[in-house]
Amino acid sequence: MDMNLVLDKIKAEMKPSMGCTEPVAIGLAVSRTCEMLKKPATHLDMIISSNIFKNAYSVQIPNAGTNGIELSCTLGFVLSKPGNTMEIFAEILPEQVQRAKKLVNDGFVSVKVLPSSEFYIECFAINDEERAHTITEKAHDNMILSEINGEVLIDKRTLSASESITNGFDITKYSFADFYEWANTIDVADLAFIKEGIDMNLAVAEIGMQKKYAIGVGPALKNLVGKGLIANDMLTEIKQLTAAASDFRMSGGNGSVMTFLGSGNQGIETMLPMAIFAKHRNIPEETLLRAEFLGMLVIMYMKYHVGRLSPICGATLAASGGAAGMTYMMGGNLNQISGAVQNMMGGVAGMFCDGAKGGCSLKLSVCAGEAVYSAMLAMDDSIIQATDGFISEKVEDTAKNLARLSHEGLADVDMKVIEIMMAK
Repeated sequence: MDMNLVLDKIKAEMKPSMGCTEPVAIGLAVSRTCEMLKKPATHLDMIISSNIFKNAYSVQIPNAGTNGIELSCTLGFVLSKPGNTMEIFAEILPEQVQRAKKLVNDGFVSVKVLPSSEFYIECFAINDEERAHTITEKAHDNMILSEINGEVLIDKRTLSASESITNGFDITKYSFADFYEWANTIDVADLAFIKEGIDMNLAVAEIGMQKKYAIGVGPALKNLVGKGLIANDMLTEIKQLTAAASDFRMSGGNGSVMTFLGSGNQGIETMLPMAIFAKHRNIPEETLLRAEFLGMLVIMYMKYHVGRLSPICGATLAASGGAAGMTYMMGGNLNQISGAVQNMMGGVAGMFCDGAKGGCSLKLSVCAGEAVYSAMLAMDDSIIQATDGFISEKVEDTAKNLARLSHEGLADVDMKVIEIMMAK
């Protein structure tokens, strides 16, 4: 296998983003659409999938002080300029927020929701002379169609989903045994970029511990330590720092995290627990980077079966990669590494996603802790059996079983979550 293809794919899936990535993706899609117009748009028509709606509905928009799908759209219009990225909301000014709110009140944008768990954002920006149209699909900044007044500028719709975003590397064609071999043999110098992501997310976690953001799970756990109610140990630090980073970003904090597979919370769950685990156990940096690399491959494999967005909480999958990486750092063999992932799936796979919001830090904290337990149980050769539920003998088959449960068994979950949200 050409490791350059693998590394390029992982690097492509690690991008800084400020705020929850769904409202950011909406704003970026609008920005890119409006860029094509010579005159300002007078109206936006948006079509988004149910999973986008669910994850953008409640979460705070960075520097805006509030939430809202329509507001994310109008902010994308107000901030539109060439070169915008997933950090588009980094420097919002109060007057821009007020202008965007007025546009919402004036009916500048309309939003239609598709009953689909796929990643889909379609934007029409129009004025009295022009009509710009884009489609963003499969990934947060993966624009597959761009046209202005019927003239097509970009059209990737004929490509398969994997071709459009994987640059020739299809991870589903490989196995956990391959990932284990790659982790052992890759030149660790090629993994230095992972350390940058770890450091970025640790910095955000430290900010999140300074005061109460969102529901303040991280600082609350610290307070419990101070009261002597829980231990001041590795497990607690893993849970509280992971939660604190999520607390900060989900409350619209003015700071970027390194995302993974399009999600900031997945980036946090992927990178922080393993890094804190390594600190407490005096694991060399080289081993940590190899473990992170292995964990990322595991997560990519599972996410490409289950889906980038799905009714299943992404923290469960990210923490499964973390469990694999922790087991690797403890010297676990392939069977134990696979077993740690199996343990995670047997323990937390039923956790569904009810949208992006402050409470996500609870789920991240739970999954981070379970990753530690799953890894340590696997090292003791205590591994869930294939006779249990959807668990199969091979971990790769368990991932496929989980995908089937997500696609078929939970197909109506997103729309039901939206129905409940709208009725509250």
